[in-house]
Amino acid sequence: MRTRGTAIGLMLTAVLLGACSGSDSGGEGGDDATAEVMGPKSPGTSLRIEGVADEVPFDAPLHLSVPQGQIDSVEVAPEGGEPVSGELVDDGAAWKADDQLEPGAQYAVTVVASDRFGHEHTLNENFAVQAIPDSQRLTLSMQPADGSVVGVGAPITVRFDQEVTDKAEVERNMHVASSPQVQGSWHWISSTEAHFRPKEYWPSGAKVRLNLDLNGVKAGENLWGGRSYDLDFKIGPKRVTHVDAASHTMTVKVNDKVEHTWDTSLGSPEFATRNGTYIVLEKFDRKRMTSCGANITCDKSSPEYYDLEVDNSVRLSWSGTFVHSAGWSEGSQGSENVSHGCINLSEANGATFFQTARYGDIVTVTNSTRGPEDLVKRGDPGMADWNLKWQNYVAGSALGKPITTTAL
Repeated sequence: MRTRGTAIGLMLTAVLLGACSGSDSGGEGGDDATAEVMGPKSPGTSLRIEGVADEVPFDAPLHLSVPQGQIDSVEVAPEGGEPVSGELVDDGAAWKADDQLEPGAQYAVTVVASDRFGHEHTLNENFAVQAIPDSQRLTLSMQPADGSVVGVGAPITVRFDQEVTDKAEVERNMHVASSPQVQGSWHWISSTEAHFRPKEYWPSGAKVRLNLDLNGVKAGENLWGGRSYDLDFKIGPKRVTHVDAASHTMTVKVNDKVEHTWDTSLGSPEFATRNGTYIVLEKFDRKRMTSCGANITCDKSSPEYYDLEVDNSVRLSWSGTFVHSAGWSEGSQGSENVSHGCINLSEANGATFFQTARYGDIVTVTNSTRGPEDLVKRGDPGMADWNLKWQNYVAGSALGKPITTTAL
């Protein structure tokens, strides 16, 4: 086999002979020969971005590289969004994002890199991040309702459809803003329910916003937040109702001024209404109430059996505590406790209370013979938020500390 040097030498000999003998091709032959002598122009090095296929994984930070190149700068940004933070690694041979990208989103990447000859190249690619599969997606519901006006004791409630095992990571991405700002805390009632409340009651007229920035947040093994959620609500008048089991009275205050004082009847000694601070949860124009449903008795022959359609029913606990109209007990209201645990009012007073009650209004019961501990332990939504000392409520936060809401 001939070497490249031998080939070039032979070509030079041919060129010189042709020139002495006088070529018919004239100058054109000379130009062609010169091109052969100089050899082909050195080709540029082709660079490409690796790590941005059509879809990149949602469960790991983006990691890209430029084979045979040295990365000078990287910009990765979603459509219309801010660039993603990241850093060069492996001595500039690769780049890694600081955080995971948003699942299901489209991104553009621009990389400036130098090839082995020192030539600078600008490389552009577009890619999508995989969406989270439905089987691995965290889903939830929230309360209060978006755009609602609620009472001063209203907790923010987030109920998850799956068990959250990485509570700290989820809580870190649940943001509360308000005007005015308040100190508050998240509290996990269970692995499927988290509440937020302020240290003191919300100020009347306050505006509150919840942002759950959960898209791509790991909530547990093979469980990821699949989107972000937002809701806004407003705090209405300060409506606090005090029920005294000993004097059989109900006092309703609005913005700290007494608006109503009514006779009432609470639970009889064997079915005593629990002391404690309740919140209004929901209300019904008419609700069927049965002793069987209340786990009292299903025996129709028992004197404790009842099956009633009850007007103006305002729920205070999931265990079955209501304020409602009770025409049948009006003779005892103001003098004796005769109910199965509910707070009875006259037909007229029950209707008035029903018309003005809203989610998050406060109802306190004192001087009864039973405490709230069992319902607090069970995480009953009506009792779980305002019957714990503040330090115990904060201890239920996965992050273990109170927060100050951001300015709204």
